[in-house]
Amino acid sequence: MPKIPGVFCLEADWFGLVRPMSMRPVLDLLQSSDARIPYVLRDVVTRAEIEFYLRRWFQVRYRNFDVLWMAIHSRPGELLPGDMRVPTERIMLDDLETLLAGKCRGRILHFSGCRFMKIPPARLNRFMKRTRALCVSGFSREVPWLEATIFEAYWLTLLHYERRSPTGVKRAIALMRREQQPLCKKYGFVMRVRA
Repeated sequence: MPKIPGVFCLEADWFGLVRPMSMRPVLDLLQSSDARIPYVLRDVVTRAEIEFYLRRWFQVRYRNFDVLWMAIHSRPGELLPGDMRVPTERIMLDDLETLLAGKCRGRILHFSGCRFMKIPPARLNRFMKRTRALCVSGFSREVPWLEATIFEAYWLTLLHYERRSPTGVKRAIALMRREQQPLCKKYGFVMRVRA
């Protein structure tokens, strides 16, 4: 029996120690739902931790966790995992492209951070071509945390039920656009399939 595809989530600290927030309840919901989506969740606050877990994601034991959910603060094309004042901790799109180069065939990359996807389409196409990612998604605008997280859970559920092929992902995108069109527009939600 084939294994159920899962989510590999790397999550940074969202709003500090006073307001601890996490994707864990959403992932627990997806796992305990009728979809039974398994997950791996790791907290990351440094660039080194992200790099470490990205290398782990490519190990054979995690091959069925084919959706990478990067739940990390961001700016356009830039991840901000820890102390945003420390430039060496930031991960630029070029850095991420180098880390993932040629390794994401049949995999889906989803970015939760605000405005990460506010990059030129040609740049996104280059990223997808170099990483070989099947699909890349995320927000090009500022989004409210709770509402966006619920929206993302729906997106991940749609992806879960489709084949890991351009046709399957395009079907999920069409459903998302049809059923969540106002929010897709409001959040600047980008969903791109590699050509």
